Amino acid sequence: MRRQILHIVILVLLFILTAASAAPPRLVIVISLDQFRYEYLARFNTYFGAGGFRYLQENGANFTNATYKHASTSTGPGHAVILTGSYGNMNGIFSNNWYDRARKEVVYCVRDRESKVVGAPGEGSSPANLIGSTFGDELKLHQNFQSKVISLSHKDRAAILLGGKFADLALWMSDSAFVTSTYYRQDLPEWVRAFNTSGLVNSYFGKRWEKLLPESAYGMMDLDDAPYEDGSNGLGRVFPHPIRGDDSTRITSSYYGALLSSPFGNDVLAALARQAIVAEQLGERGVTDLMCLSFSCSDYVGHRFGPNSHEVFDFTLRTDRLLADLFAFIDKRIGLQNCVIVLTSDHGVSPAAGYLRAHAPQAQFIPAPRGSLKDYCEAVLSHGFGTHQSSGPWIDRIIGRNIYLNLSMLAEMSLPVDLVAAALADSLLRRPEIVAAFSSKQLLALTPRSTVELRMRNSFCPSRSGDVVYSLPPYYYGEGELSGSEHGTPYEYDAHVPLLIVGHGIRQGTFATEVGPADIAPTLSALIGVEFPAGRTGRVLAEAFAGQ
Repeated sequence: MRRQILHIVILVLLFILTAASAAPPRLVIVISLDQFRYEYLARFNTYFGAGGFRYLQENGANFTNATYKHASTSTGPGHAVILTGSYGNMNGIFSNNWYDRARKEVVYCVRDRESKVVGAPGEGSSPANLIGSTFGDELKLHQNFQSKVISLSHKDRAAILLGGKFADLALWMSDSAFVTSTYYRQDLPEWVRAFNTSGLVNSYFGKRWEKLLPESAYGMMDLDDAPYEDGSNGLGRVFPHPIRGDDSTRITSSYYGALLSSPFGNDVLAALARQAIVAEQLGERGVTDLMCLSFSCSDYVGHRFGPNSHEVFDFTLRTDRLLADLFAFIDKRIGLQNCVIVLTSDHGVSPAAGYLRAHAPQAQFIPAPRGSLKDYCEAVLSHGFGTHQSSGPWIDRIIGRNIYLNLSMLAEMSLPVDLVAAALADSLLRRPEIVAAFSSKQLLALTPRSTVELRMRNSFCPSRSGDVVYSLPPYYYGEGELSGSEHGTPYEYDAHVPLLIVGHGIRQGTFATEVGPADIAPTLSALIGVEFPAGRTGRVLAEAFAGQ
């Protein structure tokens, strides 16, 4: 047994040394499709062309069993995992938002009071809350800061958390413009200003999102006009969808909501990516550069229409063609053989509640209890520990399935936090919609016995998480929750995502081994020969290395 283990270790070291000694790729491109289930690749595969998803599958490593090992399957935490190689318990981004006890306010994961937006009014954003480093950070250190790291998205948290601490530039969309933060620079590069003034973002006003294929191709999907779809911002529930917002005569803020809920929003980001490659001379400067692209529109479309809709099917096919065009551009400019491309997602999505209730009315759905969870917690703790003369609340805040106790009140009553938190967690388990609940002390000492427990522990950041954390059952929907789709649970429909790697040093193959997006950063590090990100927990996917 020891010889077998030693043999495996030697092989992994040889893989790493071989990869590091080869000429490094000129450009690494990491693509995240926001809210993109793995099963879309299988379900819609017949309709893909040769140059997009199929190019990645047929020329690279396709990991079919890639899942997030955390409970908070949402945009901020997912994008933080991809290039840190760690989860929120290490990198600090365990949720999109959390409660800051010192300031008594909700903290957005990339909000930074010390910076300002560049290109629009408002507070800035930065990776200040991110703990540790990313692959891009280590790449810049390895190349004495000669490598460039450019990160683009529709969402600030996606661009920032992929880009890391040392990114040269992170850009995200604010209405008709792409903006950055003074964390990166004091003004926008000339090429970004030119892009913003080109009128491209507003040029889609009045266009219609038509179906790409004949109507017969959509027969495997749900109704086109389902009552549980969200057709706001003037989109309507039925194809074709007008891209104009709530006012057909002029551009208002609702137009941008419609644009981002259509394939045209992705077209804009792809155009910006091509501009960035040319203007920044990525992959053409004698060092390895990194471009991060997070396409957010799939998330907006998925939330509105659900994973079984005509819209998600059509959007996925258009994404396939968009990727093919982008890859062709990169091939002509740099050569795909000189690149490494990674494609994944930050999370999946659950079916719309209305969809399940319409198609499986016989299924037993757990009813939402009467009254709020906060009221329940207040009543439980008042009954168990009495009331305080100040009549202050027991609970400061409940956010993201984290319960923050009122520590000042507990101190005044001389009540140990761990005692109160454990009592509340135990009481929560009596509620039908709670399948797991732990105090912070219990979770830190936990030896996980299930996937849910493991993922809850990986989403627990001691300095930022609540005193009690809990989880809901699979396919749980609150009372009256029928339209749209959601995510954020520790279950496979939210956790199972694509993981495809193609290009320089990667061999073709389909792998069913248990992996996750946390493995992307260490794999890229080993492939190129740079240091692993600080705090990484993911492994090197050495089975995908060429020559093995």
